[in-house]
Amino acid sequence: MPLACKTEKIEIKPAHNHKESADRDRYDSYHPCTTISAYESKRWHSKYHHLISQNLGSLMILPVTGSTQAEAMCFFEDISIKHLNEYRPCESWRKTLMLFSQTVPSVRHAATALAMIHRKYLNRHSNDMVYEPYFLKDQLLDKTSLLHYNRAIQLLLNPESGDGAEITAITLLVSYLFTCFDHLVGDDVQAVKHLRGGVELSRSIDNSTMYSYTYHDAQPSGFHAIIGQVTKQIRRLDMQAGMFLVDWTPANIQEPFTSHLTLFHSTFWSLDQAADHLQILVSQVMWLRNTEQQSAPTTTMPPLPSSLKDMVLGQLETWSSLFEKLLRGNRSESVFETDRLISLLRLQHTIAWILLSSHGPGGEMDYDNFLPQFQQCVALASEVAAAHQRYAGSSRSTFTPEIGIIPILYIIGAKCRHPIVRHEVLGILRRQLIREASWDSITTARVVEQIIEIEEGVGGEGQTVQCMEQIPIWQRIEALSFTHVPRGQSAARLDIEYAFCGREGTHIESLAIERIESLTYHVKYSMTDSRL
Repeated sequence: MPLACKTEKIEIKPAHNHKESADRDRYDSYHPCTTISAYESKRWHSKYHHLISQNLGSLMILPVTGSTQAEAMCFFEDISIKHLNEYRPCESWRKTLMLFSQTVPSVRHAATALAMIHRKYLNRHSNDMVYEPYFLKDQLLDKTSLLHYNRAIQLLLNPESGDGAEITAITLLVSYLFTCFDHLVGDDVQAVKHLRGGVELSRSIDNSTMYSYTYHDAQPSGFHAIIGQVTKQIRRLDMQAGMFLVDWTPANIQEPFTSHLTLFHSTFWSLDQAADHLQILVSQVMWLRNTEQQSAPTTTMPPLPSSLKDMVLGQLETWSSLFEKLLRGNRSESVFETDRLISLLRLQHTIAWILLSSHGPGGEMDYDNFLPQFQQCVALASEVAAAHQRYAGSSRSTFTPEIGIIPILYIIGAKCRHPIVRHEVLGILRRQLIREASWDSITTARVVEQIIEIEEGVGGEGQTVQCMEQIPIWQRIEALSFTHVPRGQSAARLDIEYAFCGREGTHIESLAIERIESLTYHVKYSMTDSRL
């Protein structure tokens, strides 16, 4: 089953811990324990209440304090904003990020810190430079970016005034930017803490307001509109976290899909709305599979309750029919970003359907029955990857906090044992360095390579597997998890744990991480990722 990066238990720190940490260390060093807490957000105030009116009419552009910050803000507005929402571009959301980064100091400092790290990341992974594992955060962090990071926290913890809507909007925006920052430097535990805080705060947002903002013409104004925008982004990241965390349960995961459809008269009004509904379904599939694996991680999986499995499969079928109906009703001229989103949605729908449909008494052998669907997924992933190259530039590395194609390619490489399909997966992953939250395309390629080496080792030295049937069930990996161990007194490494079908016990490997001189070379470090 897919993907789950192991992390330590995530907790929201009490309010006094944040204050003590901020007061004690100020902002001259980086403090992973300092996290925005949703529970104290109502006590926060903003000293910029008078800068922004109810309808966001008159705004003051804050002066920059030096050439470094000015360059960072230009980079944030020209590059970072574009990459953060690469798979679901939204012009109004980009304008909101630009507006608040220009006018609200806490958001300005959070955006500056993110831009500095983002620019350094892209520079380090340009075509002619070495590839370094993204979770070696000491390679990216510097004093200036950390100063801005902690200054944003200071401004949130030491305010003067502000109303509830303004506080909520600013808190959610900074939480979102901090989530991006810590994912980018490889501190996934801290990133998830910030996401958790934003999710908890978003739970207080009225769902009817969210739906009104997202899909209806009568939209809320002022800070309520901003809250709707950023809450949508936070909830999207919340749903997607199940693609890399086994023990993550999204806030509204158990809300029935059918209840949402009744609100829209059993039709989709836009690709964006269809994408939101599909995200719920994909999260439900991942949650079902992950929950089941946690109860029986190294033994033959018991079947899902037929009623629950059939219900979600029915919802996937309903989504597909409504999606195709939407496309038939919108036959306007093709648009680049629209075409890419359509391919991505079809890819995500198909892989979710495979994961749920393949769960039967045959275990890992059942995946062999879905070769045509896997081949379709590879074709769709290739389309999305090609569009990604056109969007970002053929050689430029990219980062987004959103989940797109990398974990799906991992699932295909791990579950489809057809040698040609696996070769195509590796080709897509190696083509360009892509970061999606905790996922890294180059590392993921090596993960798939390692799985292939283990599963195809049954043939012996010098023998190659020609077809799926040559890999017996007892040689197939059923569950895999990994932990990133950053550089300490010894070299950084990946700790891997995996189990074979029908065989007791687990296998543990610890693999050192090495720098790689070219993205086209075989990666010298190893297996990662999740519960398969």
